[in-house]
Amino acid sequence: MEKDTMSLEQAADRQTVYFTNRLTKRYRHLRKWAKRTDVHAFRLYDKDIPEIPLAVDIYQQTGTADNNSGIYAHIALYERPYEKDQKLEDKWLETMAEAVRTVLDIPKENIFIKQRKKQRGENSQYEKFAASKHCITVEEQGLKFIVNLSDYLDTGLFFDHRPLRHTVKNECRGKHVLNLFCYTGAFSVYAAKGGAASVDSVDLSHTYLEWAKQNFSLNGIDISQSADCGGKTAGKYRFIQEDAVKFIKSAAGADTSKALRCRWDIIILDPPTFSNSKRLKDVFDINRDWSEIVNAALKALNPGGVLYFSTNSTKLKMNESLISGVVTDITESTIPEDFRNKHIHRCWKIQNREDSSNKPDVVYY
Repeated sequence: MEKDTMSLEQAADRQTVYFTNRLTKRYRHLRKWAKRTDVHAFRLYDKDIPEIPLAVDIYQQTGTADNNSGIYAHIALYERPYEKDQKLEDKWLETMAEAVRTVLDIPKENIFIKQRKKQRGENSQYEKFAASKHCITVEEQGLKFIVNLSDYLDTGLFFDHRPLRHTVKNECRGKHVLNLFCYTGAFSVYAAKGGAASVDSVDLSHTYLEWAKQNFSLNGIDISQSADCGGKTAGKYRFIQEDAVKFIKSAAGADTSKALRCRWDIIILDPPTFSNSKRLKDVFDINRDWSEIVNAALKALNPGGVLYFSTNSTKLKMNESLISGVVTDITESTIPEDFRNKHIHRCWKIQNREDSSNKPDVVYY
């Protein structure tokens, strides 16, 4: 037993050295990149060393650029493929967290640790861990977002979609944008600041829709504004609490002479891989349901409209013959510099095929 304990301690010591060296190297590189690109929240480490299955994210609180006390680290332990004594696991995590604290030179209370397990039930972003609500504001490419470091597995801002958010911002001026499964509305904020004619954000969670509204307010966006379309008026920024699948299917089949804004120029579709939430009528599985929801979204596009479809699922098989749009795989251009894992997601730009003569413009009631 004593020999086994010594062996574990030696392994931890060795891993600490490897981990510290890797963190130091990555931080030196990414800190310069982040400053150059105006990014103040990024992924520092992501299972770079297989025997250290952690994701380490850095958040720089707005207004504390020259103060290390404003830097926070969010550490997530990926589920191991084997059982490990919880006490030993906790001790190991404390050791790795101390390495992070040392490299970043930050207070111990600025480190938050969670365990990321494979999805077996409700979408993991809704899983609640605590109620301390340790929230800070971070900046990304000139925009501000509230992140919650303590209460949920995910903090409210997905770093891997940073390049695609920037693309949407650059392409949306004067266009009508729909953000399905909007979460805390990062894509929606980018679209609004990019000059979109209107932005609709759809999510099943009231909590996240309220969070999205706060992000709008934080960026000086007046959500009470109205938009004019063909002499009719409706809210420029709508926050819709509804099952996104049900919403887009309804919009796709809607009578455009009566329906509330049911045609868009840009649709963002980044659904969870799986969800059996009690709030849903049916179990959602993107590997099974993807073509149905993609086709519904394509029917809800205006002539020349674009659907950006992304997934974290590695099992989804893109079969272009099952959908009506023109598909371009843009994954490579949507993976940011701070992600060593180039398979963090897959992303497609899907162009609407339908002829403009058969397609109505955006409709309001």
